[in-house]
Amino acid sequence: MAQSHYDWRNGPAEIDPHSVTKHEVLVGYLIRYFEQRTLNARGRERLRITLVDGFCGGGLYTLKGMGTEILGSPLRMLDAVREASVRVNAERTKPIDLDVRYIFIDKDARALSHLKQVLRDRGYGAQIGQSIHVIHDDFVSASPAVFRLIEAHTPRAHTALFFLDQYGYSDVPAPLIQKIFAESPKSEVVLTFHVSAFATYTNDEFTDKVSGKLAIDIRSALGGRTIEQIKEEDSADWRRFIQAALYHALVKDCGAEYFTPFFIRGEGSGQGEYWLVHLSRHPRAQDVMKQVHWEHQNDSIHYGGAGLDMLATHMMGFRQQFKGGFVFDDVAQSLSAGVLPQHLAENIFRRGQPVQIGELYASTCNTSPGTSLMYKDALERLSGERDIVIRSEDGTVRRLARYMRDTDWIERNQQISLFSSPAGPGK
Repeated sequence: MAQSHYDWRNGPAEIDPHSVTKHEVLVGYLIRYFEQRTLNARGRERLRITLVDGFCGGGLYTLKGMGTEILGSPLRMLDAVREASVRVNAERTKPIDLDVRYIFIDKDARALSHLKQVLRDRGYGAQIGQSIHVIHDDFVSASPAVFRLIEAHTPRAHTALFFLDQYGYSDVPAPLIQKIFAESPKSEVVLTFHVSAFATYTNDEFTDKVSGKLAIDIRSALGGRTIEQIKEEDSADWRRFIQAALYHALVKDCGAEYFTPFFIRGEGSGQGEYWLVHLSRHPRAQDVMKQVHWEHQNDSIHYGGAGLDMLATHMMGFRQQFKGGFVFDDVAQSLSAGVLPQHLAENIFRRGQPVQIGELYASTCNTSPGTSLMYKDALERLSGERDIVIRSEDGTVRRLARYMRDTDWIERNQQISLFSSPAGPGK
């Protein structure tokens, strides 16, 4: 799986439907990203960022079995930025310039030759070498040049978004992801991982080989058991156990503080074929990605439940509560809304002291499918049931989700009484 399986010799390569899903999630996230970054940017004239596509391919594909033309990730990035610019400036008297630089990397010379021609055909030829940089190399070897280009564009913040749609599961070692966050803490990484292939073909020797290439310790995450032991002792769930161990090892050593792992389940891909893992050091970025997964519903899937511990690394895949997986549909939404209040109340009560809404989300979001808005809706319910009291920094009581801020304080209601009168309206 380390080599590209795409053929660019005779024009666009064929692509599977599940790869289209990955690109759609990317577009959705980019648009959301710019909307969030410009939400409270009054007076701001420019937003600078570098978009890095570490495995960019040839720019155009045809859908396998259909022949339909499909845009590759470089064109989708360019289109997404154009759409985001229209959206964020729709109601502004003074527009914000989205000053974006693009870095497209691939080790396949034929793919890059095809991409350059596609870019020229689509009117981007003059930008090649200016705002669009095309690099013929593997992502690891190209990374020093990438960091220099990011620094040149954003000397202070080093802001970048990395889309690393690797061909298999061993092209992006953990130390390089660590370096990304060390060089540019405000950056984000969207990493795909062919986890089903890894689980299918792995054995002890192969596991050690992949651990070495990625610089992670999968064997420790397996609890000291061999692959054969796992297959014998967990005959029904061995695949998910291996996937959980791999995920645990990856997030432990990649340097990110916030992460969301979800299976890409596009039509024709089989169950849980790819992981799409979003990595960042900011809970707000994590929240935006989860919003995108809810928007795409059945395009994303995860095995687990609806509560706060659904994505916990030590038991990923073992709290199966949904036939076919958690697919971010209306059923999952309803169940999440049902259990989140209880789980949040338990978390708040265990603390024994007030906690800010932002901290409550940041400390639990890695293991929950809930967005920040879903959290606030749950807190509104708890407040209405008088289990908790929410106050702003100036002491104003908050009761409605739309007024809640991350800086508001939550505490257990110490004045609960059977004879208390109903609370009046509040913010």
